[in-house]
Amino acid sequence: MGLNKYRQKRDFSKTPEPTGGKPSKGDLLFVIQKHDASHLHYDFRIEVDGVLKSWAVPKGPSTDPSVKRLAMMVEDHPYDYRTFEGISPSGYGAGTVLVWDEGTYQAAEGNFDDKKSMEKELRRQLHAGKIKIELHGKKLRGVWTLVKSPGRGENAWLLIKVKDRFASAKDVTDKDRSVISGKSLEQIAAHPEREWKSGSSKKSRKKDPAPAFLEKAPEKKFTLKLKPMLATLAEGTSNEKEWEYEVKWDGYRALAFMHQGKVNLLSRNQKSFNDKFYPLTRELGELGINAILDGEVVVVNEQGISDFGALQNWRSESDGELRFYVFDILWIEGRDLTVLPI
Repeated sequence: MGLNKYRQKRDFSKTPEPTGGKPSKGDLLFVIQKHDASHLHYDFRIEVDGVLKSWAVPKGPSTDPSVKRLAMMVEDHPYDYRTFEGISPSGYGAGTVLVWDEGTYQAAEGNFDDKKSMEKELRRQLHAGKIKIELHGKKLRGVWTLVKSPGRGENAWLLIKVKDRFASAKDVTDKDRSVISGKSLEQIAAHPEREWKSGSSKKSRKKDPAPAFLEKAPEKKFTLKLKPMLATLAEGTSNEKEWEYEVKWDGYRALAFMHQGKVNLLSRNQKSFNDKFYPLTRELGELGINAILDGEVVVVNEQGISDFGALQNWRSESDGELRFYVFDILWIEGRDLTVLPI
């Protein structure tokens, strides 16, 4: 389809929307933007051949394989559009937009030597009217299909979750905040100064004022080489007022490294928990902050008590409720907090 229709529908002397963008040589990317225009909907976009193939999903995606969501194919969008979050001015597509989810994706079946060969297969699937892809997002993960549905209209498709360990009957659209800023549509709409500026693929945002205590924290670059402080043996407890006490949870100690939209949940021995405890990785990504958190991964029973046996055997949400109890913030937004009190 190319970008001809996209450009025909817009007057670029009046709109700050991008006209192009050059994709990276890395993994294929996808984005889902929640768009409060004339009607609230979700724009599902996947990178193919340097543009974003796009579908408008009125009710948003569902992680329930029994639910088929209508997805109307719209004009291709430029690659740079994937970063847009803010307020689009009056005209075509006017309204408030947030990045509801983002990540990488791949063809769900087949072996490919490089990005080019995978895109060739995706073009074939698009032409055939059925695409099967695996998403690695912050909210959506696992395999999905997009199937053309001519009986519903010329550009009508259906977005369907394939049954796998990421399938769930829970309404994933309840997670309504941006994975970039952590803001809701209402919060973004309340700050028109965050409107996307012409000639840039980046949104301009005013920084929220930093808490006063951060001024005492030295600047430090983000790092993955950090181990949690461990308990040491002592002869007795302290009665000093400066001491704090906390619950001993039966779980796995973990550090959450969150930086530039990526999350690494690592054990005390630097082993990755990303895949094993995928709901926590996803939830942490939705915070939209740059930080290093020190905490404990646990599974709790109906009484809220941690169950170490259940944690060891945890495979999916059906095995129990995962929680990440945070003890301390070690680093945040370029500041080292380890020199400060808890």
